[in-house]
Amino acid sequence: MSDNSSSKSSIGIIAGLLGAVCFGFIPVFGKPALEIGLSPMCILAYRFSLATIILGIFLKIRRVKLGIALRDMPVMLLLAIFYCISGGCLMMGYEYMSGGVTGVIHFSYPVFVLLILLLFFRERVRLSSAIAIVIAIAGIYCLGVLGGDAAFIPGANRTQGVLIVVLSGVGYAAYLVSLGKGRAQRFDSLYLTFWVLVFTSLIFIALAAVNGELVLVSHTETLLNFAALALIATVVANVLVVYAVKTVGSTLESILSAMEPATSMVMCIILFDEKLNLPIAIGILLIFVAVGIVVCSKRDNA
Repeated sequence: MSDNSSSKSSIGIIAGLLGAVCFGFIPVFGKPALEIGLSPMCILAYRFSLATIILGIFLKIRRVKLGIALRDMPVMLLLAIFYCISGGCLMMGYEYMSGGVTGVIHFSYPVFVLLILLLFFRERVRLSSAIAIVIAIAGIYCLGVLGGDAAFIPGANRTQGVLIVVLSGVGYAAYLVSLGKGRAQRFDSLYLTFWVLVFTSLIFIALAAVNGELVLVSHTETLLNFAALALIATVVANVLVVYAVKTVGSTLESILSAMEPATSMVMCIILFDEKLNLPIAIGILLIFVAVGIVVCSKRDNA
């Protein structure tokens, strides 16, 4: 490997780690807004609207053409719907359980990618795949059932909370599969991300408005949280991860993305005094193992 390639790979690894860490700050900036009574839909409307504006300015500075053909809109809309399911359910999950546990359950999405490929694209079932699915289910059970009061907000419906967060992982898995299997492959990554953000923000604005939850926020600290949520945990995170995938590949990036739930867990323990007990620790370990099996399986196939 040349020095230039080695240096580029090192930068790609750093970008992947930093991107995952940025995604891990979603509960840090999102939970305070929930605690003052704003709805998940309102928070997400602000998050993705601001992210769209920020990324749009960035692309304009780079002189990227942002026009979209009518025939491409259904593709972007479908991707946005999957992204909305993922982001919406993840934010709703913070109303049921701790931010750290929510992030770890969401991180099981590589297992759901595998399930989608098995069920809808008839990919061959490997023993390692079946083992990963069983381990992931066991990990979710440890977090959602055995974790007890340390994992959940007092008075929350535990079953409903776990199902919502699992759905966030399913939504993200469907988004990733759609990126790799459909017409979305022919689009530039940043251009595609911009238009997915456009449609995502429009969907959340509509949902918040229909439910009467779209309110004008004037509280300075909340606005700063929204700006950080849009810039750090959305735009910067996506740009870094896209660069990492193009530089070091999706397999290594999948491993680096483990920093996302790890960051969420650590930051929520520090900032929100969330608890970590033995069942939660075991659940975290099991989900990490399951994802590791899936990633290694993909690498072997390659």
